[in-house]
Amino acid sequence: MKPAGRPALVAMCLVLGGAVTHGQLRKQAREGAPVQALTAAQRATLGDPLFTLVLQATPTETTLDGIERRLMGATGTRRLFVVHEQGLDPTRGGSRRSVLTYRGTTQGQQLQPNVVLSISFTDQALLADDIEAWGWDDAHSRYNYYKLDRQPGEAAPSWKFRGSSVGADALTPAARAGTCMRCHINGAPVMKELPLPWNNWHSFKSTLDYLDGVGADDWPIAATPRFRTLTGAESLEVDVIVPSIKQFNGRRVKALVRALPGGAGSEVRDGRRLLKPLFVATEYNLNSAPQTSGLHPFPAVGTGPAEAVAVPDTFFLNANLLAGGGLLQYRGVNIPDARQFGSVLAITAAEYRQLVDDSHTTIGGARFDTQFAWFTPEASHVDNHLVDVLVREGVITPEFAASVMAVDLETPVFSAPRASLLRFVPATFRFKPRGPDDVPTAHPDAMTRGVIQAIRAAGTPAPGSPEATLLALLEDPDPLEKVRGLVRDYLQRERAALAGAGRAGELTRLYALLLDRRAKAVAAVPDIVESKFLFPIGSGQ
Repeated sequence: MKPAGRPALVAMCLVLGGAVTHGQLRKQAREGAPVQALTAAQRATLGDPLFTLVLQATPTETTLDGIERRLMGATGTRRLFVVHEQGLDPTRGGSRRSVLTYRGTTQGQQLQPNVVLSISFTDQALLADDIEAWGWDDAHSRYNYYKLDRQPGEAAPSWKFRGSSVGADALTPAARAGTCMRCHINGAPVMKELPLPWNNWHSFKSTLDYLDGVGADDWPIAATPRFRTLTGAESLEVDVIVPSIKQFNGRRVKALVRALPGGAGSEVRDGRRLLKPLFVATEYNLNSAPQTSGLHPFPAVGTGPAEAVAVPDTFFLNANLLAGGGLLQYRGVNIPDARQFGSVLAITAAEYRQLVDDSHTTIGGARFDTQFAWFTPEASHVDNHLVDVLVREGVITPEFAASVMAVDLETPVFSAPRASLLRFVPATFRFKPRGPDDVPTAHPDAMTRGVIQAIRAAGTPAPGSPEATLLALLEDPDPLEKVRGLVRDYLQRERAALAGAGRAGELTRLYALLLDRRAKAVAAVPDIVESKFLFPIGSGQ
């Protein structure tokens, strides 16, 4: 739902409302579709803060000042965040993207993390006749998506309800086309650059000085009151996006699990749908080394990194789920060696520059790189967090989660072999819910036995196939120890490959893998990539 030219790092079709004719909220199913009446039954399913505080009573309110007055009341506060793939360029004349969040409680409605607006701006003004928004409706366990814009034939901008998160994860690509769910694959808020160092966001790691309101060359808009609340992306991550995903995933699990009568445990109603994030990269996040590349075109390209580039552990494998911990504090499955990959590869400045040169890497059509080095897709938080919840609550065992991740272990995101195994998950299965202090269900549990049976029923798997790999792990008496050994072996191989005479060849292989994952990320969700300045692309891509 994002028009071309908007920044790719936060997907916002966000939450505000409906188009207005005779004072009524309306809906628009997808881009270019007719604007239609919103029925009374549909209105009754809208209970997010924006609808409740603004659009329900005053759907004709289309000014940002008016919207914010009703949202914040007398005591609420605002924060403004900025993201753009050319954000480091202080040149006037282009546009940037702002994200507005609110704190406080208005008429019983908690604003944070439950309502967000997204608006583009120029050096002179906010483009407030085109607003995207989302809001969390706690009573109905859903995100509502809305947009303020002017459709052909409209005399003025008006609000349109643009859909909700209900059933979003089950939609086909064709059903997503032109809708907010094109980017919000699971229905939850999206912040692609969720982990530090936020390559294209204003943050404590990368400040946009021309928006701080103190320099003579600042953009004039920086002197306006809203920009006095300019805040770093680290706060958007911690205060808004992570809590939003947590509450969303919690409700997803509840919707697909039912308690059995007589204390007989619980049952998953749609196993393949619930476990899909363990097998399939439904979304992805973007991460990088903490060091700058020294090759970014804004404000001016340099000669390369000023220090060695440390490749993140999540490039090599799904360290977050395998080891746990990290900035987002996963419980994980207790394979701590997965975190050791963060120390495996430190690329010297000369080596990094050589990799970029040899690959003819370009960004924006010229021989440059991203602001922070080694900009890479990784397994998404929305997927990882859901799997972590499933393990923590006893829906699946740590042994089962580790075994699935160990299939194509070295491909933590966009793994076709791992995705092919989802078909063996039972449609329904029972489990014993696990409390915080409960011992995990012994391996193999009922679901694991069902997967083993399904693989065997399909015939003897070919040696080395994904089916054979998963079957061998699941039938092992201690899959966790088996996967720990696989991780240790992988760690030793990488250290050996990077320590000897073959280091240059291994660096070339890993950099080619990085470029391939970027290309897969573009193919996975094309609408996320709206600017040629997002991913450095090598020759032949």
